[in-house]
Amino acid sequence: MAQTILVTGSSSGFGRLIVETLARQGYTVFAGMRAVAGKNAPTAEELRALAQREQLAMHIIEIDITDDASVEQAIASLVGITGRLDVVVNNAGTSYSGPLEAFTLEQAQQQFDTNVFSVLRVNRAALPHMRRLGSGLLLQIGSIGGRLALPFLGLYGATKFALEALTESYRYELAPFGIDAAIIEPGTYPTPIAAKHQSAADTGRTALYQAAMDAFTTAFYAENRSATPPDPQEVADAVARVIAQPAGERPLHTVVAPVAQRQAPQAINEAVTQATRSFFEALDLPLTTLTPKGEKQKLKK
Repeated sequence: MAQTILVTGSSSGFGRLIVETLARQGYTVFAGMRAVAGKNAPTAEELRALAQREQLAMHIIEIDITDDASVEQAIASLVGITGRLDVVVNNAGTSYSGPLEAFTLEQAQQQFDTNVFSVLRVNRAALPHMRRLGSGLLLQIGSIGGRLALPFLGLYGATKFALEALTESYRYELAPFGIDAAIIEPGTYPTPIAAKHQSAADTGRTALYQAAMDAFTTAFYAENRSATPPDPQEVADAVARVIAQPAGERPLHTVVAPVAQRQAPQAINEAVTQATRSFFEALDLPLTTLTPKGEKQKLKK
């Protein structure tokens, strides 16, 4: 039986590419989005037409990741259709940019509600169904900004740092149930979220940083604006590769970024893995009971 996959934030960007890529690979895919009968109606119709044209097992499902009832209803609905939920790709998110002192507390709460609390909400609803199967995968879409602290993306980065911590904890906690957790860490790609950063509310304080902001964004997004920008399909392909790997052997971190942005987050991932291993060993923690089976041999070395 084909695995059933829920992808949040499927109306555009990485999410749209992910659902099309996975459906074409034979999975049963639920493209989650808000306002299916409203602002996202044209997108929903395009995806339905694609599914019919290519005979794909792709369904559109209404889900507001910031609302408990909506999340519970969406997951209950898809499990009612397929009888299972094998993979959740937590892709939905927003991005705020600007100097930290220029954000209001309300903006900070909105950024965390969408990028962090929603992941907890969706995973909480999904996990009982995965435990029933004795298998599953929680796959978060993070960012290299969740590994490297970057100026003027600090609020967004803080949410992605949080996803790193959540994913690593999920990985240890859920391994005894046969459930994997992993995170994809994209660099800069020309997608709607990159083009639609929400700005800090305090424009007066933002103006104090404008010159430095301009210098940073010019350099950081240079490849996006080049004649040969990086292809966001790379992220969708990386998601598909992680899902296809055997349970318990999937990598915790997968960096997907232009060459110039790739080396530093990969080095950080390697260092964190080694440091965590040493920490557990120093405390004589029962690591083999907390670790996916594919990593147990690595941890003994």
